[in-house]
Amino acid sequence: MQDNKTDHRSGTSRSSRLKRLGRGVVSLTSFSVNVGLAAAAVIVGVTTIQMRAEEKPRVDASPLAEVQVFVPDRQGGYAVQRTFAGRIEPARQTDLAFELSGTVLEIAVDEGDPVARGDVIARLDTRSLEAERRRQLANRLAVESDRELAELTLNRRQKLQEAGHASTETLDRARLALNRLDATLAQIDAAIETIEINLDKSVLRAPFAGRVGARALDEGATVAPGQPALTLLESARPQVRIGLPPRVAARLERNRTFDIRLGSRSLQAVFLGLRPDLQTRTRTIEALFQVQDDTRLPGFGDLAELTLEEWIEADGYWVPMAALKEGPRGLWTVLAIADAEAGTAPAQSSGLVIVREAVEVLQTDETRAFVRGTITAGTRIVAGGIHRVVAGQHVQLAETGS
Repeated sequence: MQDNKTDHRSGTSRSSRLKRLGRGVVSLTSFSVNVGLAAAAVIVGVTTIQMRAEEKPRVDASPLAEVQVFVPDRQGGYAVQRTFAGRIEPARQTDLAFELSGTVLEIAVDEGDPVARGDVIARLDTRSLEAERRRQLANRLAVESDRELAELTLNRRQKLQEAGHASTETLDRARLALNRLDATLAQIDAAIETIEINLDKSVLRAPFAGRVGARALDEGATVAPGQPALTLLESARPQVRIGLPPRVAARLERNRTFDIRLGSRSLQAVFLGLRPDLQTRTRTIEALFQVQDDTRLPGFGDLAELTLEEWIEADGYWVPMAALKEGPRGLWTVLAIADAEAGTAPAQSSGLVIVREAVEVLQTDETRAFVRGTITAGTRIVAGGIHRVVAGQHVQLAETGS
Protein backbone atom coordinates (compact mmCIF):
# COMPACT_ATOMS: atom_id res chain seq x y z
CA MET A 1 0.00 0.00 0.00
CA GLN A 2 2.82 2.39 0.83
CA ASP A 3 4.67 1.57 -2.38
CA ASN A 4 1.60 2.36 -4.44
CA LYS A 5 1.26 5.75 -2.75
CA THR A 6 4.88 6.57 -3.39
CA ASP A 7 4.66 5.70 -7.09
CA HIS A 8 1.55 7.83 -7.41
CA ARG A 9 3.22 10.90 -5.93
CA SER A 10 6.26 10.50 -8.22
CA GLY A 11 4.09 10.34 -11.30
CA THR A 12 2.23 13.46 -10.24
CA SER A 13 5.47 15.44 -9.77
CA ARG A 14 6.81 14.51 -13.23
CA SER A 15 3.56 15.55 -14.83
CA SER A 16 3.79 19.05 -13.18
CA ARG A 17 7.31 19.58 -14.39
CA LEU A 18 6.35 18.68 -17.91
CA LYS A 19 3.48 21.17 -17.86
CA ARG A 20 5.72 24.01 -16.63
CA LEU A 21 8.32 23.20 -19.30
CA GLY A 22 5.68 23.28 -21.98
CA ARG A 23 4.38 26.66 -20.87
CA GLY A 24 7.96 28.11 -20.92
CA VAL A 25 8.55 26.85 -24.43
CA VAL A 26 5.31 28.47 -25.57
CA SER A 27 6.24 31.82 -23.95
CA LEU A 28 9.70 31.82 -25.50
CA THR A 29 8.28 31.05 -28.88
CA SER A 30 5.77 33.93 -28.60
CA PHE A 31 8.53 36.44 -27.60
CA SER A 32 10.74 35.42 -30.49
CA VAL A 33 7.88 35.85 -32.89
CA ASN A 34 7.08 39.33 -31.52
CA VAL A 35 10.73 40.49 -31.75
CA GLY A 36 10.93 39.27 -35.26
CA LEU A 37 7.81 41.09 -36.23
CA ALA A 38 9.07 44.37 -34.63
CA ALA A 39 12.42 44.14 -36.39
CA ALA A 40 10.66 43.59 -39.67
CA ALA A 41 8.48 46.65 -39.09
CA VAL A 42 11.52 48.84 -38.36
CA ILE A 43 13.27 47.65 -41.49
CA VAL A 44 10.21 48.29 -43.59
CA GLY A 45 9.80 51.83 -42.09
CA VAL A 46 13.40 52.85 -42.69
CA THR A 47 13.25 51.57 -46.22
CA THR A 48 10.05 53.48 -46.86
CA ILE A 49 11.55 56.74 -45.48
CA GLN A 50 14.63 56.37 -47.66
CA MET A 51 12.52 55.74 -50.71
CA ARG A 52 10.38 58.79 -50.00
CA ALA A 53 13.48 60.96 -49.40
CA GLU A 54 14.89 59.91 -52.73
CA GLU A 55 11.59 60.77 -54.38
CA LYS A 56 11.61 64.47 -52.93
CA PRO A 57 12.59 67.10 -55.61
CA ARG A 58 16.06 68.68 -55.25
CA VAL A 59 16.18 72.40 -54.22
CA ASP A 60 18.72 74.54 -56.07
CA ALA A 61 20.69 77.34 -54.27
CA SER A 62 19.21 80.85 -54.53
CA PRO A 63 20.95 83.26 -56.94
CA LEU A 64 23.49 85.79 -55.60
CA ALA A 65 22.28 89.30 -54.79
CA GLU A 66 23.20 91.95 -57.34
CA VAL A 67 24.57 95.30 -56.15
CA GLN A 68 25.51 98.53 -57.87
CA VAL A 69 28.85 100.03 -56.93
CA PHE A 70 30.86 103.16 -57.67
CA VAL A 71 34.51 104.08 -57.20
CA PRO A 72 34.96 107.48 -55.45
CA ASP A 73 37.56 110.03 -56.49
CA ARG A 74 39.88 111.47 -53.85
CA GLN A 75 39.21 115.14 -53.05
CA GLY A 76 41.49 117.68 -51.39
CA GLY A 77 38.69 119.50 -49.58
CA TYR A 78 35.11 120.67 -49.77
CA ALA A 79 33.17 123.94 -49.96
CA VAL A 80 30.93 125.04 -47.11
CA GLN A 81 28.12 127.58 -47.39
CA ARG A 82 28.17 129.88 -44.33
CA THR A 83 25.58 132.55 -43.59
CA PHE A 84 26.43 135.66 -41.55
CA ALA A 85 23.86 138.09 -40.17
CA GLY A 86 24.01 141.87 -39.98
CA ARG A 87 21.77 144.92 -40.17
CA ILE A 88 20.94 147.54 -42.74
CA GLU A 89 21.84 151.09 -41.72
CA PRO A 90 22.16 154.54 -43.29
CA ALA A 91 25.48 155.58 -44.77
CA ARG A 92 25.33 158.75 -42.65
CA GLN A 93 23.39 159.51 -39.51
CA THR A 94 23.68 162.63 -37.38
CA ASP A 95 22.01 164.28 -34.43
CA LEU A 96 21.39 167.87 -35.49
CA ALA A 97 21.78 170.52 -32.77
CA PHE A 98 22.18 174.30 -32.45
CA GLU A 99 25.59 175.66 -31.55
CA LEU A 100 23.93 178.53 -29.67
CA SER A 101 21.58 178.67 -26.74
CA GLY A 102 18.18 180.20 -27.23
CA THR A 103 14.49 179.61 -27.70
CA VAL A 104 13.21 177.42 -30.54
CA LEU A 105 11.11 179.56 -32.85
CA GLU A 106 10.20 176.99 -35.50
CA ILE A 107 10.58 173.23 -36.29
CA ALA A 108 9.91 172.92 -40.02
CA VAL A 109 9.89 169.11 -40.33
CA ASP A 110 8.42 166.12 -38.54
CA GLU A 111 9.56 162.53 -38.06
CA GLY A 112 9.79 160.61 -41.34
CA ASP A 113 9.76 163.71 -43.56
CA PRO A 114 12.20 163.70 -46.49
CA VAL A 115 14.59 166.66 -46.71
CA ALA A 116 17.09 167.84 -49.29
CA ARG A 117 20.57 169.11 -48.61
CA GLY A 118 20.37 172.71 -47.33
CA ASP A 119 16.67 172.64 -46.39
CA VAL A 120 15.78 174.65 -43.27
CA ILE A 121 14.85 172.31 -40.44
CA ALA A 122 14.56 174.59 -37.40
CA ARG A 123 15.09 178.22 -36.30
CA LEU A 124 15.94 180.02 -33.05
CA ASP A 125 14.61 183.34 -31.84
CA THR A 126 17.21 185.84 -33.15
CA ARG A 127 15.77 189.19 -32.03
CA SER A 128 18.61 189.88 -29.59
CA LEU A 129 21.21 189.19 -32.28
CA GLU A 130 19.48 191.43 -34.77
CA ALA A 131 19.36 194.24 -32.21
CA GLU A 132 23.07 193.85 -31.52
CA ARG A 133 23.81 193.98 -35.24
CA ARG A 134 21.88 197.27 -35.57
CA ARG A 135 23.85 198.69 -32.64
CA GLN A 136 27.15 197.78 -34.20
CA LEU A 137 26.07 199.26 -37.53
CA ALA A 138 25.25 202.53 -35.74
CA ASN A 139 28.65 202.52 -34.03
CA ARG A 140 30.28 202.04 -37.36
CA LEU A 141 28.53 205.10 -38.81
CA ALA A 142 29.75 207.16 -35.86
CA VAL A 143 33.32 205.95 -36.22
CA GLU A 144 33.24 206.55 -39.96
CA SER A 145 32.31 210.19 -39.25
CA ASP A 146 35.19 210.52 -36.76
CA ARG A 147 37.55 208.95 -39.28
CA GLU A 148 36.49 211.38 -41.98
CA LEU A 149 37.23 214.26 -39.63
CA ALA A 150 40.57 212.73 -38.65
CA GLU A 151 41.51 212.33 -42.29
CA LEU A 152 40.74 215.98 -43.04
CA THR A 153 42.75 217.03 -39.99
CA LEU A 154 45.72 214.97 -41.11
CA ASN A 155 45.63 216.55 -44.56
CA ARG A 156 45.61 220.04 -43.07
CA ARG A 157 48.48 219.19 -40.72
CA GLN A 158 50.51 217.91 -43.65
CA LYS A 159 50.02 221.18 -45.56
CA LEU A 160 50.93 223.28 -42.52
CA GLN A 161 53.99 221.19 -41.85
CA GLU A 162 55.13 221.62 -45.48
CA ALA A 163 54.73 225.40 -45.08
CA GLY A 164 56.67 225.30 -41.82
CA HIS A 165 53.76 226.28 -39.61
CA ALA A 166 53.18 222.87 -37.85
CA SER A 167 55.50 220.64 -35.89
CA THR A 168 56.26 217.04 -36.67
CA GLU A 169 54.61 215.99 -33.40
CA THR A 170 51.33 217.59 -34.42
CA LEU A 171 51.47 215.75 -37.73
CA ASP A 172 52.15 212.42 -35.97
CA ARG A 173 49.21 212.89 -33.63
CA ALA A 174 46.85 213.46 -36.52
CA ARG A 175 48.17 210.43 -38.41
CA LEU A 176 47.92 208.08 -35.40
CA ALA A 177 44.39 209.30 -34.58
CA LEU A 178 43.35 208.28 -38.08
CA ASN A 179 44.98 204.86 -37.65
CA ARG A 180 43.15 204.34 -34.33
CA LEU A 181 39.82 205.04 -35.96
CA ASP A 182 40.64 202.53 -38.76
CA ALA A 183 41.29 199.90 -36.06
CA THR A 184 37.98 200.72 -34.40
CA LEU A 185 36.20 200.24 -37.71
CA ALA A 186 37.88 196.84 -38.11
CA GLN A 187 36.68 195.82 -34.65
CA ILE A 188 33.15 196.89 -35.46
CA ASP A 189 33.27 194.96 -38.75
CA ALA A 190 34.46 191.84 -36.91
CA ALA A 191 31.64 192.18 -34.38
CA ILE A 192 29.12 192.54 -37.17
CA GLU A 193 30.58 189.47 -38.91
CA THR A 194 30.29 187.49 -35.66
CA ILE A 195 26.66 188.50 -35.37
CA GLU A 196 26.05 187.41 -38.96
CA ILE A 197 27.62 184.02 -38.20
CA ASN A 198 25.47 183.61 -35.10
CA LEU A 199 22.40 184.53 -37.08
CA ASP A 200 23.29 181.86 -39.62
CA LYS A 201 23.87 179.31 -36.82
CA SER A 202 20.45 180.12 -35.46
CA VAL A 203 19.01 178.40 -38.52
CA LEU A 204 19.39 174.57 -38.58
CA ARG A 205 19.85 173.20 -42.12
CA ALA A 206 20.10 169.63 -43.44
CA PRO A 207 23.76 168.74 -44.10
CA PHE A 208 22.70 165.99 -46.57
CA ALA A 209 19.58 164.57 -48.17
CA GLY A 210 17.71 162.03 -46.11
CA ARG A 211 14.78 161.47 -43.79
CA VAL A 212 14.07 162.84 -40.37
CA GLY A 213 14.34 160.28 -37.60
CA ALA A 214 13.64 161.08 -33.98
CA ARG A 215 12.46 164.63 -33.14
CA ALA A 216 13.55 165.79 -29.68
CA LEU A 217 12.36 169.42 -29.55
CA ASP A 218 9.23 171.46 -30.19
CA GLU A 219 8.61 175.17 -30.64
CA GLY A 220 9.13 177.27 -27.52
CA ALA A 221 11.75 175.01 -25.96
CA THR A 222 14.90 176.61 -24.59
CA VAL A 223 17.98 174.77 -25.78
CA ALA A 224 21.59 174.67 -24.69
CA PRO A 225 24.49 174.54 -27.14
CA GLY A 226 24.84 171.00 -28.56
CA GLN A 227 21.46 169.78 -27.36
CA PRO A 228 20.07 167.45 -30.11
CA ALA A 229 17.00 168.77 -31.86
CA LEU A 230 16.35 165.82 -34.22
CA THR A 231 18.08 162.93 -36.00
CA LEU A 232 18.71 162.91 -39.74
CA LEU A 233 19.26 159.62 -41.63
CA GLU A 234 20.68 159.47 -45.14
CA SER A 235 18.40 157.24 -47.19
CA ALA A 236 20.03 157.57 -50.62
CA ARG A 237 22.91 155.16 -49.90
CA PRO A 238 21.85 152.40 -47.50
CA GLN A 239 24.61 150.19 -46.13
CA VAL A 240 24.76 146.75 -44.58
CA ARG A 241 27.08 146.12 -41.63
CA ILE A 242 27.93 142.43 -41.05
CA GLY A 243 30.35 140.93 -38.54
CA LEU A 244 32.69 138.33 -40.09
CA PRO A 245 35.41 136.09 -38.64
CA PRO A 246 38.88 137.51 -39.44
CA ARG A 247 39.83 134.57 -41.70
CA VAL A 248 36.67 135.10 -43.78
CA ALA A 249 36.91 138.89 -43.87
CA ALA A 250 40.52 138.72 -45.10
CA ARG A 251 39.41 136.97 -48.32
CA LEU A 252 36.90 139.63 -49.39
CA GLU A 253 37.81 141.76 -52.40
CA ARG A 254 37.04 145.47 -52.33
CA ASN A 255 34.41 146.68 -54.87
CA ARG A 256 33.21 143.10 -55.47
CA THR A 257 29.43 142.58 -55.66
CA PHE A 258 27.70 140.14 -53.30
CA ASP A 259 24.14 138.86 -52.91
CA ILE A 260 22.57 139.96 -49.63
CA ARG A 261 19.15 138.80 -48.47
CA LEU A 262 16.73 141.09 -46.70
CA GLY A 263 13.92 138.79 -45.65
CA SER A 264 12.59 137.23 -48.85
CA ARG A 265 14.39 139.70 -51.12
CA SER A 266 17.84 139.30 -52.65
CA LEU A 267 19.78 142.53 -53.30
CA GLN A 268 23.10 143.39 -54.88
CA ALA A 269 25.64 145.10 -52.61
CA VAL A 270 29.22 146.26 -53.20
CA PHE A 271 31.85 145.53 -50.57
CA LEU A 272 33.23 148.86 -49.36
CA GLY A 273 35.80 147.78 -46.79
CA LEU A 274 36.51 146.59 -43.27
CA ARG A 275 36.72 148.38 -39.99
CA PRO A 276 40.29 148.27 -38.67
CA ASP A 277 39.30 147.17 -35.17
CA LEU A 278 38.25 143.75 -33.88
CA GLN A 279 35.03 143.54 -31.88
CA THR A 280 36.25 142.09 -28.58
CA ARG A 281 32.83 140.80 -27.55
CA THR A 282 32.09 138.80 -30.73
CA ARG A 283 35.67 138.40 -32.05
CA THR A 284 34.52 139.58 -35.47
CA ILE A 285 35.47 142.34 -37.92
CA GLU A 286 32.67 144.52 -39.26
CA ALA A 287 32.38 144.57 -43.05
CA LEU A 288 30.47 147.34 -44.85
CA PHE A 289 28.44 146.78 -48.03
CA GLN A 290 26.61 149.44 -50.04
CA VAL A 291 23.25 148.34 -51.45
CA GLN A 292 22.91 148.99 -55.18
CA ASP A 293 19.18 148.35 -55.53
CA ASP A 294 17.13 151.55 -56.05
CA THR A 295 13.83 150.00 -54.93
CA ARG A 296 12.31 150.87 -51.60
CA LEU A 297 14.13 149.11 -48.77
CA PRO A 298 12.87 148.01 -45.37
CA GLY A 299 13.47 150.22 -42.36
CA PHE A 300 16.95 150.75 -41.05
CA GLY A 301 17.91 148.11 -38.51
CA ASP A 302 16.27 145.27 -40.46
CA LEU A 303 18.12 141.93 -40.49
CA ALA A 304 20.38 141.21 -43.49
CA GLU A 305 22.13 137.94 -44.36
CA LEU A 306 25.28 137.32 -46.39
CA THR A 307 26.09 133.81 -47.64
CA LEU A 308 29.74 133.06 -48.45
CA GLU A 309 31.42 129.91 -49.71
CA GLU A 310 34.40 128.75 -47.64
CA TRP A 311 36.88 126.09 -48.79
CA ILE A 312 37.90 123.56 -46.13
CA GLU A 313 41.17 121.69 -46.69
CA ALA A 314 40.63 117.97 -45.99
CA ASP A 315 41.38 114.65 -47.71
CA GLY A 316 38.25 112.62 -48.32
CA TYR A 317 35.61 111.37 -50.72
CA TRP A 318 32.07 112.32 -51.73
CA VAL A 319 29.64 109.40 -51.32
CA PRO A 320 25.84 109.26 -51.76
CA MET A 321 23.78 109.60 -48.61
CA ALA A 322 22.15 106.27 -49.51
CA ALA A 323 25.53 104.54 -49.12
CA LEU A 324 25.90 105.54 -45.45
CA LYS A 325 24.94 103.13 -42.70
CA GLU A 326 24.96 103.80 -38.98
CA GLY A 327 27.58 101.75 -37.18
CA PRO A 328 28.26 100.89 -33.54
CA ARG A 329 28.71 103.62 -30.91
CA GLY A 330 27.45 106.37 -33.18
CA LEU A 331 29.99 105.75 -35.96
CA TRP A 332 29.20 105.57 -39.66
CA THR A 333 30.09 102.86 -42.15
CA VAL A 334 29.82 102.11 -45.85
CA LEU A 335 29.56 98.70 -47.49
CA ALA A 336 32.26 97.91 -50.03
CA ILE A 337 33.05 95.06 -52.43
CA ALA A 338 36.22 93.00 -51.91
CA ASP A 339 37.60 89.83 -53.48
CA ALA A 340 36.72 86.73 -51.45
CA GLU A 341 39.56 84.63 -50.04
CA ALA A 342 40.51 81.53 -51.99
CA GLY A 343 38.41 78.50 -51.09
CA THR A 344 35.76 80.46 -49.16
CA ALA A 345 33.40 81.39 -51.99
CA PRO A 346 30.62 79.01 -53.10
CA ALA A 347 30.98 77.30 -56.44
CA GLN A 348 28.40 79.56 -58.08
CA SER A 349 29.88 82.76 -56.51
CA SER A 350 31.52 85.55 -58.52
CA GLY A 351 34.32 85.77 -55.95
CA LEU A 352 33.04 89.07 -54.48
CA VAL A 353 32.08 89.60 -50.86
CA ILE A 354 30.60 92.50 -48.86
CA VAL A 355 32.95 94.16 -46.36
CA ARG A 356 32.33 97.03 -43.93
CA GLU A 357 34.46 100.23 -44.00
CA ALA A 358 34.40 102.79 -41.17
CA VAL A 359 34.12 106.46 -42.17
CA GLU A 360 33.84 109.88 -40.54
CA VAL A 361 31.29 112.31 -41.94
CA LEU A 362 32.79 115.80 -42.36
CA GLN A 363 30.12 117.56 -44.42
CA THR A 364 26.74 116.80 -45.92
CA ASP A 365 24.37 118.33 -48.40
CA GLU A 366 21.00 117.21 -49.74
CA THR A 367 22.19 114.09 -51.61
CA ARG A 368 25.78 113.32 -50.62
CA ALA A 369 28.30 113.34 -47.79
CA PHE A 370 32.02 114.11 -47.63
CA VAL A 371 33.73 111.35 -45.63
CA ARG A 372 37.15 110.07 -44.71
CA GLY A 373 38.16 106.75 -43.18
CA THR A 374 39.42 103.34 -44.24
CA ILE A 375 38.30 103.65 -47.85
CA THR A 376 40.77 104.43 -50.64
CA ALA A 377 40.54 105.80 -54.15
CA GLY A 378 40.06 102.27 -55.57
CA THR A 379 37.43 101.09 -53.11
CA ARG A 380 34.23 99.86 -54.74
CA ILE A 381 31.38 101.14 -52.59
CA VAL A 382 27.81 99.86 -52.66
CA ALA A 383 25.81 102.79 -54.01
CA GLY A 384 22.38 101.85 -52.67
CA GLY A 385 20.16 99.11 -51.32
CA ILE A 386 22.48 98.52 -48.39
CA HIS A 387 19.54 97.10 -46.41
CA ARG A 388 19.51 94.03 -48.70
CA VAL A 389 23.06 92.89 -47.98
CA VAL A 390 25.27 92.36 -44.94
CA ALA A 391 28.98 92.14 -44.32
CA GLY A 392 30.37 88.74 -45.36
CA GLN A 393 27.66 88.07 -47.95
CA HIS A 394 28.77 86.95 -51.40
CA VAL A 395 27.31 89.10 -54.16
CA GLN A 396 27.70 89.88 -57.81
CA LEU A 397 27.81 93.18 -59.65
CA ALA A 398 24.70 94.48 -61.34
CA GLU A 399 24.90 94.95 -65.10
CA THR A 400 24.32 98.70 -64.72
CA GLY A 401 26.94 99.06 -61.98
CA SER A 402 30.02 101.17 -62.56
